[in-house]
Amino acid sequence: MSNNQETSPPQKSPLGADFWSTLGLDYERAFGNDPKLIAAVQKWLAHLPPASHVLECGCGTGVPIARTIADSGFRYHGIDIAAGMVELCRKRVPEASSLEVVDMLSYSPARIFDGVVASLSFLELRYEEQVTMAGKWTQWVRPGGVFLLCAITAEETHEGYGEQREGVWDAESGCVKDIPTTFMGRSITVTLFTQRGWVKLLEGVGFEILSTDTDLYVPQEGESEPRYYVIARKPGGK
Repeated sequence: MSNNQETSPPQKSPLGADFWSTLGLDYERAFGNDPKLIAAVQKWLAHLPPASHVLECGCGTGVPIARTIADSGFRYHGIDIAAGMVELCRKRVPEASSLEVVDMLSYSPARIFDGVVASLSFLELRYEEQVTMAGKWTQWVRPGGVFLLCAITAEETHEGYGEQREGVWDAESGCVKDIPTTFMGRSITVTLFTQRGWVKLLEGVGFEILSTDTDLYVPQEGESEPRYYVIARKPGGK
């Protein structure tokens, strides 16, 4: 991988790449102090050989995920739709010099990775796009490699699967589509999978689930978020 920033056409985010670029450190102040996420990253890295090549889909400011990966001695490559976020990541985590401004949906890596992590960066994607990304994640991990997912789940939105609060419940896929919500002062719609929905999707694209965990994250601004962590392995390898 080149150590220079490479640029591809930006992802058509509902909030826009400019929004994420200008959000910058405000996002880090709200979400950068997340001990449970750091612990999940460390647990995921423990499955990988030393100095493994790892990819983060949505590097943001680099805190806390890129920082944790770099501090653990792994070789990091990060992608993000927002040039401003990539620049902040480079400044906050100088060791994370291999970065790209790129649409994850059209990203074509020059290599496969020992590990891939995606933390919340897919929440703006439509259902079909999240399914596409699940397939890409398994393609980007080598046989025997390990994937880490951090997601906000639909349990709080569609509690008990009986009383639909908001959005469109899809029982077959285990997700709630088109949920209206507010993020950092902006109105957006998101699609959220239930925990069972995520397991079904990841197993459906070929991953083997190694472990799952849950947490209720309380950001400095906004409502609490039910987090779901999945560590999954791609079969094969030595």
